[in-house]
Amino acid sequence: MTQVVSFFARELAAYPGRHATAGKIVLACLITMITVQVLQIPNGFLACFYALNMPRDGGDGTLRNGIAVIGANLAGTAVAVIGMSLFIDHPVIHVFYLIGIFFLAFFVIRTAVNYSVALGFIVISVAASSVNIIWATPGAPQPAIATALGTGIGIILASMVVIAVEWLTASDADPKPAKRHNAQPMFVADAFSNPECIAYAAKGCAAATLVYVTWSVIGWPGLGVCTVTCVLAAPLSSAAYAHRVWIGRLGAWALAGALGVGSQIFILPHFDSLAGFALPFAAGSWIAAWLTTSRGEFVYFGRQMGLPFYITLFETFAANPSLIASRDRLCGILLGLLAMWLVFGYFRSTQTDAPAAVN
Repeated sequence: MTQVVSFFARELAAYPGRHATAGKIVLACLITMITVQVLQIPNGFLACFYALNMPRDGGDGTLRNGIAVIGANLAGTAVAVIGMSLFIDHPVIHVFYLIGIFFLAFFVIRTAVNYSVALGFIVISVAASSVNIIWATPGAPQPAIATALGTGIGIILASMVVIAVEWLTASDADPKPAKRHNAQPMFVADAFSNPECIAYAAKGCAAATLVYVTWSVIGWPGLGVCTVTCVLAAPLSSAAYAHRVWIGRLGAWALAGALGVGSQIFILPHFDSLAGFALPFAAGSWIAAWLTTSRGEFVYFGRQMGLPFYITLFETFAANPSLIASRDRLCGILLGLLAMWLVFGYFRSTQTDAPAAVN
């Protein structure tokens, strides 16, 4: 018991600069939330999740990295929109297109030198290509394409907000990133020769395809976030295959879901304004931001909290007393987590580590 208390005390303790870092994360999330709510951008929860998780590297570092991330955002949006435009009226071909997107997403996760840039591509390409698309009316793809474009725009806006906040709040006291004189390669050296890269991508593709087929067969539209969850829960190291890590992910899902649903039940009914919505949003964002700024195992726990928390709050752009959408979305996240646990937790290989994120 003493060890447990010491562990939590160490992970949650403040250190120089932690309050400021967490505060900047919350500020970026708040600005992103207000923007997507005012503009009514679809899938706004993904934009806020991205604002929470986009790597920070000080003013100059975040600017340089952010430009690359925005480029990846644009590429992911283009891939999704082009694919939807070409294949939405051809269900069988569209399924194979999605399987290809899943494989590409996990291959990029495994082989990209800069994980934040990889994330900028895969979140949009997977979310916009799969979420809600199979429920669009055949012959009328415009609404789905509009949703894809909106999703991409929201995440691009989140990237721009993070860049702006980091740039405007940077100070001379902030640590300066090391200057890079040579351009970094896009992929690791053995990306196209190491069979482990293909094996990793194949396993991730299998998990995403499994949840996509499950979602389609049972006809439960609210589970759509299951495909995005798979890429967001992709393990980046062999240590992440440990069962305790997957238990931690389920714990983050449960805590964030409870905070989101609790806010819907006990707080939001008493407010009917954006300011009232911002109160529980900021509180939940602060908890997630504080955890992501820890120096140990709570970093990933905090990052994982963002998706289920934001997804329960962003049901509609107006007051909604129903909890059905929250239930469905939380079930979709759980489905994705369980599929990834099954595929990566039990079918391990020895050398599947992705490169460390480069901010």
